[in-house]
Formats: sequence, C-alpha cells, structure tokens
Amino acid sequence: MYEFSTGRSGCLRTISFVSTVVIILLLLLPMASARDYSLESANVNVTVSPEGIVHVQESLTYRFDGTFFEVYRQVYPPPRGSIENIQGYCEGASCDFYVTEIYGGYELVGRLPSPTPEQVTFVTSYNYYGGLKVYNDVSELHYKFWGDEWEKPLNGLSATVTILTANGSDITYWIHPNDYTKTATINGNTITLQADEIPANSWYEVRAIFPRLTSPDSRYVGIYDQNAKFQIFKIESQYALKQKALYLLFIVFILLALSLILAPFYLYFKYGREPDIEYSGIYERELPYDSRPAVVNAMMKSDVGNPTIDGFAATVMDLIHRDYLSIDDSDPRDIVLHITGSEREKGDFPGLLDFEQDVLDLIISHSDGNQLHWKEFQSKLKKGTSFYNFINSWNNKVKSRLNLEKLFDEKGVKKMDYFAGVLFLIAIVSVFAVSWLGDSSAYPVIEKLSFMPIIIAFISPLVLVLNAKYRTVLGRWTPEGKLYIERWKNFKKYIADFSDLKEHPPGSVKIWDHYMVYAMALGVAEEALENMSVIVPKEEFRMSHFHNRVYITGYSSDFSHAYQVSAPKSSSGGSRGVGGAGGGFGGGGGGAR
Repeated sequence: MYEFSTGRSGCLRTISFVSTVVIILLLLLPMASARDYSLESANVNVTVSPEGIVHVQESLTYRFDGTFFEVYRQVYPPPRGSIENIQGYCEGASCDFYVTEIYGGYELVGRLPSPTPEQVTFVTSYNYYGGLKVYNDVSELHYKFWGDEWEKPLNGLSATVTILTANGSDITYWIHPNDYTKTATINGNTITLQADEIPANSWYEVRAIFPRLTSPDSRYVGIYDQNAKFQIFKIESQYALKQKALYLLFIVFILLALSLILAPFYLYFKYGREPDIEYSGIYERELPYDSRPAVVNAMMKSDVGNPTIDGFAATVMDLIHRDYLSIDDSDPRDIVLHITGSEREKGDFPGLLDFEQDVLDLIISHSDGNQLHWKEFQSKLKKGTSFYNFINSWNNKVKSRLNLEKLFDEKGVKKMDYFAGVLFLIAIVSVFAVSWLGDSSAYPVIEKLSFMPIIIAFISPLVLVLNAKYRTVLGRWTPEGKLYIERWKNFKKYIADFSDLKEHPPGSVKIWDHYMVYAMALGVAEEALENMSVIVPKEEFRMSHFHNRVYITGYSSDFSHAYQVSAPKSSSGGSRGVGGAGGGFGGGGGGAR
C-alpha cells in the first residue's frame, strides 16, 4: 500500500510538472513567433578621387529576431549623375548579392542563408558620377551618410570622408544636423565622424568645400559656372544661428507651458476617454464595412480623417481589382497599366466616387493610348509640383466622404481650441514664427516642440495643427465609431496573421485580391502578401493581380517618393547648384524582409 501511494504521488507530480511546462511554452509561443530586426551600426567610408569620382563603401550591421530572407539597400544617383561599379557581400554569414533597378535608382539585395543568422553585416560599395560639384572658386561635396527613408532607427554611425586632392588646412566642413554628432575631427585630408542614434525617417549628412579641381571633367563631376564659397558660408552661418534660436525658443516654451499642464489632462479625463462597447471579437475574417479603401485608410490613422499615401496607392489597386484598370507585371522592370472598357475619355467611367474618378483621370492623362508604363509614370509625377498639389486636393475630397460627426465626438478638441483663444494675442505674435520654424529633419529640436501637447494653449496655430493631428487624445469615438475602428483593427490582424489566415483563408483569389487592396490601405500589404504567397497554391496565386512581390513592396513608396520630390522646394540663397541643409546627394533607404 505504501509503495502504491508513493508511485501515484510521483505520477501526479510528473503530470503537474509537464502541465506547467506546456502552459509556459504556450504562453511563450507568441513571443517566440515575434519577427523583428534592428540596425546596430553603420560604417560609411567616402573617398573623393582626384578626378572627382565619389567612391562609397558602407557596412551596415543588422540584428535579427525571427526569420528573414533578404537585406536590401536602395540608392539613387545624384541629379544629372549616375551610380557605377556596384558591389556587395555579407560578413558574419554568406549571402547571395544581386542588384535590381527600382524607380529612379537601384536596390542592392543580399539573400540571407537559412536559418537566419543572429547578426549580419551587409557591405556595399559603389561610385557616384556627377555627385561632386565644382564651381568657379571651390569644389563641394554634399553627401548624405544616412537617408530619411529608413523605417528603423540606427543605433550608431561612424564615417570617414577622404578628399585625395586636399589637405586639412584646405578643407572646411559642416555636419547636418549636428544634434546626432558625438565626435567630429579632421586629420590630414580625412574627416572622421561618430554619431549617436539616428531616429527613423531622419537623415545625416556632411558638406565639405575645398580648392577647385584643376581640370574638372563633366563626365565625373557637376560643373557650375558661378562662385559659391561666400554663398555656402552664408547658408551655413544662417543654419547655425537658427539652430541656436530654436533651442532658446524650446526653453521658453517649456517655461510657459508648465503653467498650463493641467488643461489637456482635465479635458482628456472629461471628454477624451473612449466609450465601452459590447464587442469582444478577436478577428474579422470578412470586410466589416462597405467602405472605400481610402476612407478606411483615413479613419484608421492617428490623424483622424486625413488619408496617407497608402490610401492613394490602395485606390489605384482598387481600380485594378474592379477592372477599371488591368496590370501586366510579367516583367517587373517594365510594369504596364492598361485602361479597360470601351470608353477611355475622362468622366466616362460609371460607379466611381469623385476621388476615385480623379485617380483614374490622372492615370489616363499620363497614358499613351490605353496603356501606361509604370516607370515612365513615376518619372512624370516627379516633375514639377502638379502631383503634390493633386494629392493635397485629393485628400480633401476623401475627407468630405467621411461621416465624422456620427463617428467622432470633438467636444474636448473644441474646448481646447477655445482655451487657446485665451492666449490669442500671444498666438497671433507666435503664428508667424511657427510658420517659419523649418523642417524637423534639418532641425530635430522642432520635432520636440511639435510633440509637446502641454504647449498647445500657448501657440494657437500649433494648437490647431496638433489638435487636428491628434484629435483622438482630447476627442473620442462615439460607440458606433469605436465599433467601426475595432472591427477594422481586427480585420487588419486577420490579414497580417499567418496562423489565422492559414486556418481560415479567403475563399478565392478574387476575394484575396479584394483583401489585398485593404491590406495596402491599412499598411500591412507586405505582411499579407508574404502570408498569402505561402498559403495559396502557386497555380491560384499566379492568377492574382497582386502576386508580384517586387511590385507590391515598392508600390506605395514609389508614390511617396514622387510626392516628396514634387513638393515645392524653398530657395536657400537662390543660386543655382548651391543647396541648404538636407540638399546632399546619396541617402536612400533599406531594411530587411
């Protein structure tokens, strides 16, 4: 009897132990399936040859958590220049290196081995022709070590710039923005830099001037028939003075804002807290509402009611899905859009809302007959400011289609605007200064100012901007609006969740294409495409309008880049060829996928 009791007790203890281990493993499973990467460090070595060719070698160290297949780097040639002699390899693990053309530049790709290594250093090198500017009195190198198209922060950057035609006493240099710089020294003809963390979507650059090349060749450099030394010194002096003034203004804002810190907290607790609704869904496996993708995009962003470029891209995809357009992407280097239907004149397409008709009219106006070559389309959009103006007008038309009064309660927002009116005189004086603060990528202190809600009662124009941009803080969704947002969030989770998609896939490729349009609107197109490429049989997957990975992953960024390039540029002194902070060539972006 004794032995039996001991055996039974041991058995129970074993079962209990195993059960505990299983529960722990199940709890850790979501954590184990997390997939992310970080940019640990970057090393950039720039060498200017005696001919003026700019040679760049970059070493970018990635750290991976989960499975990744490729690392990539996007580079663009300087205006009127080119990129030659592109090479690359990986350190820490072997990878297959190849180069593909993207709109306006090149994508340098390293295909990773399986399983994904914990850490890889991606090394690339290339030559810029036409990047160095040669004026009548000086030569100028204005180069971006890091571009603002990276979606991840960089933990640290080290860089060298070696100018073979000059020595230390002949070189004058500046760093933009200097906020990230840890150390900067010059030894002989080499500038050495160390930078701390560079935030996501931020850039970092150097400008250096040195004696004019004796016999510049237009095959290697850009030649400008003007004197530039005085103009460059003037621009840099103004930049430094403005940076000091902005820091002083930042301190003033903090001191004045302390007396008003309780106002936004009070309004939030009274008007900003979200209502409770009876909804406990985890996933939405069908479209929860019959809303256009651009409208969904506008409602699901933190800036309530304002669509992003993803909403525009999703509208083009929706026109393809609804057979107003067809796409031929058999050759990723020459994607062609075809305008379908017997009538191809503007306004002859029934069933479209005004903002959808505008997108179709834009495509028709740039087409040749009934087809449009994507690469040419992107190039045309970058010329002038027409695309920038079009998007701003298009956004307003999308906003007019929203029923915000029914979905969103703005009492708190309006009261905050009223409270700012108490300081109206200060706001009137400040509005002119705020409108000229400049670009936060050139002056990072501006970003600190923009994200301090406690100062919104001090500067009324900033109140209008911030209160409009972050209306969900002091305003709140109505119960109907809350349900709308939660259901779309759960649909977004469904199309981005591999395990649930695998268990409950869309019933057909036609439905999948419809979902893919909304995946673009919700900002998860790449994840959805990757999931469906595994789940859907290859024969069926090829029938999808949106099966091409190269096309989809770069699709929205193509429009975003065109929008940024077409934005009106402010003059930095008005002299052709001489640019201000942020005007350097190079930059670009990249990541892992």
